[in-house]
Amino acid sequence: MRICAGVLVEHMAIHAHRLLLVLPSLEQGGGERVLLQLAGSFLAAGRDVHMVALLGGGPLRSLVPDAVTLHELIDADDAPRGLALAWRVFPGLVSLIRSVRPDAVLSTMTGTNLLIALACMRAGIRTRLVLREASSLVNTKSALIRHAMRWLYRQAHELVAVSAGVAQDLRTLGLSKDRIHVIRNPVDVDRLRQLAAVGVPKAIQDNGPYVVSLGRLTEAKDFPTLLRAYASSRLRGSHRLVIVGDGEQRANLKNLSRDLGVADRVLLMGAMDNPHGVVAGAAMHILSSRWEGYPNVLLEALVLGVPVVSTDCPHGPSEILDGGRYGRLVPVGDVAALAGAMDAELGQPLPAVETLLIAHNHQVIASHYLALLDGAHWNGPP
Repeated sequence: MRICAGVLVEHMAIHAHRLLLVLPSLEQGGGERVLLQLAGSFLAAGRDVHMVALLGGGPLRSLVPDAVTLHELIDADDAPRGLALAWRVFPGLVSLIRSVRPDAVLSTMTGTNLLIALACMRAGIRTRLVLREASSLVNTKSALIRHAMRWLYRQAHELVAVSAGVAQDLRTLGLSKDRIHVIRNPVDVDRLRQLAAVGVPKAIQDNGPYVVSLGRLTEAKDFPTLLRAYASSRLRGSHRLVIVGDGEQRANLKNLSRDLGVADRVLLMGAMDNPHGVVAGAAMHILSSRWEGYPNVLLEALVLGVPVVSTDCPHGPSEILDGGRYGRLVPVGDVAALAGAMDAELGQPLPAVETLLIAHNHQVIASHYLALLDGAHWNGPP
């Protein structure tokens, strides 16, 4: 037996019929998309699925399955950030847990995980808590947040790490390895190819071949290194560079493109609800990140028949690409190595990826999550 959320809980498997999935928002994001995909799979398995977004609205709202009961706590247009946001949404989150009375709760993203662990403790009802950690600890610079993770992550019945690297990060916090399970991100191949069938926007299609990179314009994605590598590569003369995403570095990247003399060859598309057509039409996808958790963009590009080049950052790219079997890996921040890999990869045949796709089958991945939510103690791959 163990105590969770203030009550004594038997160590036995249950059938978690009513599930509560917790997201920070329905803005663009890999973690949010994964939970939306899982929601559909949970519905197909006959579960009653509730979803709560701390911030309401957002472009991903249209992707919430119709049969999911969606709860939005506060309006994103009038929301504070950081601790002020947590303070504001906490009472509503506790009230929602008491009202919905879920058999199990699944949360993602570090800040949201910490908040839901506190909310479950405060609500004081019997429920299984599963926290999904999708980011490297490199992204968690605050000693206070790391301390909070050491304490509050212990309140969860199970912890899901999206990669072996993230699992190792969690173990360095002193968390029990027996409750840390590696579950890869799901890929629904048929749906992904349907989304890609929308094709390439005219603004891109009419201007010749291109390579693409997807991601928020933040420090983690290191687009300055990508721009410098592109400017020094042979691709500069044959292919444009399309960057899909938005973020605080947008203005700096525009200025850097101009300084490098490639402003007329680089297109900053901003965020897109459905970027898959752009990826499918590209000659290559490049990931230049300094750190990740498990970047689904690499998987999705390979599904769509697009070769990839990636930095060998912590964590995920090397696991996805099997040490370079499925795409080239280069050191983080190495402009010359990235430029050389981009030039070398262009026009190369795509490796067979069937084994990779089987390992990320969305139905199999959903069954692993349900096993944890039901208390079956599935241990996952090493």
